[in-house]
Amino acid sequence: MVMNSFFVDTVLNNRLGQPVSLSVCHLQFQGRDYVMVAAPTQHTSSFVGKNAEPFAFQLRERFELDARRFELVEVRETADGLHLYRWRFEWVGNSPLSARSEEIVSPVLRAALLDIIEPAPAAIA
Repeated sequence: MVMNSFFVDTVLNNRLGQPVSLSVCHLQFQGRDYVMVAAPTQHTSSFVGKNAEPFAFQLRERFELDARRFELVEVRETADGLHLYRWRFEWVGNSPLSARSEEIVSPVLRAALLDIIEPAPAAIA
């Protein structure tokens, strides 16, 4: 997967307090703040899942986002293509709890987010 210039390598602390590097992109779409993360390929697909709560806390604070508008989206590349997973949390004050994910299947949202990751080549007029 080739991340475009909207993604920035960002160091966050995992659940053990160790620094890890993720590719991160923040964008606003339809009144929501989407923070997209992609783990390095050497990590398993559960890497974000194991660290979703500490990552959400750090990213929400880094971008100074309102938890009610915050959406954490994991970008996973598999043999059959890109998959987008929305991570949901129960927020208690500034702390995200009870992380759970679901694949984004809405065609409109999926297309909009994928356009950020893999923009279509400009049409030749």
